[in-house]
Amino acid sequence: MLMLATVNRLEMLPAELIRRFDDGGIWFVDLPHSGARYEIFNLHLAKYFPEQFGERKENLWSDRQWYSLLSDYAGATSAEIAIAVKRCAERAYCEGRPGKIELADLRYQRTQFVLSSERSSEDIQGIRNKASFARHASGRDGSKFAAAEQELFEYRAPAYEKT
Repeated sequence: MLMLATVNRLEMLPAELIRRFDDGGIWFVDLPHSGARYEIFNLHLAKYFPEQFGERKENLWSDRQWYSLLSDYAGATSAEIAIAVKRCAERAYCEGRPGKIELADLRYQRTQFVLSSERSSEDIQGIRNKASFARHASGRDGSKFAAAEQELFEYRAPAYEKT
């Protein structure tokens, strides 16, 4: 038997219910990383703007432009990205340019709403903190838009150790 459930507050479930998930594991689905946001954008852009982003179409925007857009939408859910692209399509239609989108359209759309991750940042961080034992549903971001890992503090040997 396969049982799927979605919860935001795992600690509020009774232990006997949590125990039923022990064999399949508990998975944690976080906000999409840059590579995932890139894929989500392309999926919805191809849906609403097939002439520009359809299958086998050359990428219109440079990596630098994409990086900027993905940074603007950092912390966005998949649904928020989908809604932003849809609203751009609706706006383009109303402005007499159906099927045409510019990077500025998506950047403008981002200024029109507050991310749920910002509205409920404490709640989301609480969920993340309690999900430390769960397996992550998505892998590490291996895309060209992934943030480079770096040390928070770099060790520098004192002068007396160098001699």
